[in-house]
Amino acid sequence: MLVYSLQLNLELGNTEKNLDKIFSYIKNVEKGSLILLPEMFSCGFDNENLERHIKETPVIHKALKDLSKEKHLVISGTLPEKSRNNIYNKAFVIDNGEIVYKQAKVKLFRPTGEHRYYRAGRNFDVTESSNGNLGIMICFELRFPNISYTLRKKGVEIILVPSQWGKPRKKHLEILSKARAIEDQSFVIVSNTTGKIGDIEYAGSSGIYDPWGETLAFIDDEEGIIHADINLNDVYRVRKKIKMEI
Repeated sequence: MLVYSLQLNLELGNTEKNLDKIFSYIKNVEKGSLILLPEMFSCGFDNENLERHIKETPVIHKALKDLSKEKHLVISGTLPEKSRNNIYNKAFVIDNGEIVYKQAKVKLFRPTGEHRYYRAGRNFDVTESSNGNLGIMICFELRFPNISYTLRKKGVEIILVPSQWGKPRKKHLEILSKARAIEDQSFVIVSNTTGKIGDIEYAGSSGIYDPWGETLAFIDDEEGIIHADINLNDVYRVRKKIKMEI
């Protein structure tokens, strides 16, 4: 099974340009594969214009659903959404043309003021998909082993990490990505942004890791798409080899 991670330099607030770039990368992926997009991939953290971007989200979902249905893809990422007058940074999983799961970011990154614009979510879960049991940790949440522990208890096979992770913490992202793969004996896919977006420099370092912690694919600070051919049986082979009671 092929899995992809897209690493982008976004233009803050320019949804049309960002989406043109994204679709130019993902329109040629193999049928039946899984694709992870970065956190807030349509607009970046253009927080002063969230009301406009919220209105764009259903249109973006529709475009991704159409592509997913056409090519039997599983697609995930995060976009801004509004519910009951609260704005959320909300992850989604689209499977064969349907949104099968959503999850709002629980751990907001206070150093960049996310808590001033977004409401925190509450729950983590694992969703079954055509490409395995998926769990999501959005960016900063990667630092919290209790979250990945929860996902492991719920039967996760692939942990998806859509991110906008800052460059000063680049090594943290690389180390924590491997650590989560090793401790949860799961595949981990990280999709980050790179370069300067607004006033913030991002780390790149997107990667795909196997349940043994080996790097299957990695991209440093350039823009691009990476992929790996994975076998979910490796999850259970590793878990059988080193038993960890959950």
